[in-house]
Amino acid sequence: MKGRMLASVVMTAIGASLLAAAMFASTAAGAGATATAKKGGTITIVNRSDFDYVDPGLAYFSHSWNMMGAVQLTLLYYPQTEGPAHNRLAGMAANMPKISNNGKTYTFTVKKGFRFSDGKPVTAANFKRAFDRGRNATMQSPASSFMDDVASYKANGQTFTVTLKDVAPDFMARMTMMFFAAVPVDLPFTAEGVKAPVVSAGPYYLKEWNVKSSALAVRNPYWKNNQEPFKSLGFAANVDQIRWIAGPDPATQRLMCERGEADLCGFPPAQAKELADKYGINKSQFYVKPQIGNWYLAMNTSRGIFQNNTKLRQAVSNAIDRRFMVAQHGYLGGFRTDQFIPNGMPGFKNFDIYSLKGPNYAKGKTLAQGNTRDGKAVMYTYNTSAGPPIAQSVQFNLKQIGIDVEIKLFDRVVQHEKTATRGEPFDLTLEGWLADYPDPANFVNVLLDGRRIQADNNVNASYFNNAAFNKRMDQAYKLAGDARANAYAILDRDIMKNAAPVAPYISTASRWLTSTKVGCFAYTGAAGVLLTQICTK
Repeated sequence: MKGRMLASVVMTAIGASLLAAAMFASTAAGAGATATAKKGGTITIVNRSDFDYVDPGLAYFSHSWNMMGAVQLTLLYYPQTEGPAHNRLAGMAANMPKISNNGKTYTFTVKKGFRFSDGKPVTAANFKRAFDRGRNATMQSPASSFMDDVASYKANGQTFTVTLKDVAPDFMARMTMMFFAAVPVDLPFTAEGVKAPVVSAGPYYLKEWNVKSSALAVRNPYWKNNQEPFKSLGFAANVDQIRWIAGPDPATQRLMCERGEADLCGFPPAQAKELADKYGINKSQFYVKPQIGNWYLAMNTSRGIFQNNTKLRQAVSNAIDRRFMVAQHGYLGGFRTDQFIPNGMPGFKNFDIYSLKGPNYAKGKTLAQGNTRDGKAVMYTYNTSAGPPIAQSVQFNLKQIGIDVEIKLFDRVVQHEKTATRGEPFDLTLEGWLADYPDPANFVNVLLDGRRIQADNNVNASYFNNAAFNKRMDQAYKLAGDARANAYAILDRDIMKNAAPVAPYISTASRWLTSTKVGCFAYTGAAGVLLTQICTK
C-alpha cells in the first residue's frame, strides 16, 4: 500500500485501549530514542515484496517511500521524529517559502551546503528537473496528478519559484512528496525509471538494487550531521548501512528476526497476539503504531458489471464481511470502517453507512436484483498473508447476491502494475493506501478524481470518474481549516453511500517485529519506520 492512507469502530475495550497505549508509547519512545543512539552498524529489513521503483519520480509503494525518506532531499518535510513535532511542516532543503501573488506564487531559496552523493552541489535546478520529470509524458509519473494546478515554475541559482493557477491550501504539504525531491539535472526521462546506484542528496544513497532480491543504502559521504544546514534537520542517520531483503514469506521473516539474521521483519498476522504476549507492546521487539491508512475493495467502474451500475456496487458494499476481512489482518491490525477517509485524518467523521458486524445479504440481494448482468467478476489480489483469505471471503459473500467471482493472485508489485494500467481486464481488486501527507484531498481527490486517470501508473483503482463529484472535490479543495475538513467529511459520506466505487473495510495500524540488536525504533503514521532514526545496541 502507499504510500504511503472510520466511520465506526467495532473493537473490544482491551483492543481499543492497547492501540491508544501504542500511540502514547510511540510519542514517549521517540523523544529519547536519538539522545543515546549508537552510531554505526548495519540494519537489515525484510519484506515479502520488493520496491516498485527506486526512481523518486515513479516510486509509490509505502516501503519504497520508506527508503526514499532516508535517501532523498525535499524542499520541505515533516520532521523525522515521533510525537507532535512530526505534524508541523518545516523547511528542509529550503526555508519556508515566500508567498506572494495573492497566495499563488511560492519562492523557495535553496540552502547552500547540500551535496549529492557524487559530490555535486544542490541548486534550484535540481528541483526544477524533478518537476520536469513529473510532467513528462514518457515518465507517466504519478506526480503529474499533483501538478494539475501548477501554472509555471523556474529556477535561478538557488531560487526556485512556483506559480499556481489558483490558491491551494495543500501545496506546501505536497512539496514533502518524494516525487519532488532534488535529482541530478541530467537524470533521464524513462518510463522504466533509473536503476541503482541512484545518485541522491539525502543522508544515504541507494548503492545497489537487485530486483526482487535485495538492495543496499549507504551513507552519503557529503552529508555532515554535525554541521549546518544538516544539523537542524534532526536526521540522526545513525547506522552506516541499510540492507533490504525481498521475498521471504511472513513465517520466515519472523524466524530471521528472532534468530538475529534480520532486524525489521513482518510475521504471519495470526501470530500477532502470540508476539504481543511474548514481547509486550512497544517494550522490546514487538511494535504497534497508528497509521493514517486504509484497505478497501475497489470496483472497476470503467468496464464489466460495475460500469454505470451504482446499485450493484452498493450491493457489494452491503454484502462483504468486514468483520472477517479485518480479522485476517490479525491482532491489533486496525479498526473496521466503511469510510474512505481514515481515522486520524482531518475530515474524518463517524457516519454509519454499511454494516460493520457482518454481511447484510438482505439489502445486498435487493440492490443486486436485476443488476448483475452476466453475473461474473474477476478479482485481483496479492498472493501472500491476508490477500487469499480475504479474496475467498469476498468470493463467498458475493455469491450470495448472484455474482460469481474468479480470483487471480499476483505478487503485490505485479498486482498493482496491472490494475494501474488503464484497460486491464479486472472487476475487483484489493487495495491499500497510506497518507502521503495529512490532508483529506490525499485520499478523496488523489484516489477518486477521474480526471487524473492516465495510461499507466494510476492510483484510482476503481477508475471512478463522476463529473458531479469531481466538481465537489474542486470546491472542497479550495477551502481551508474546519470548512475544508467538514466539506471532505460530507463528500466522503456521499461518495461511499451514493456512488460506492470502493468498499473500505479497515483503518490500519502498523506492526513490526525487530531483532534484539535494534536499539532505537521510531515510526510515524505517514512516513513509516524512520530509517534515519533507527540504531543498533
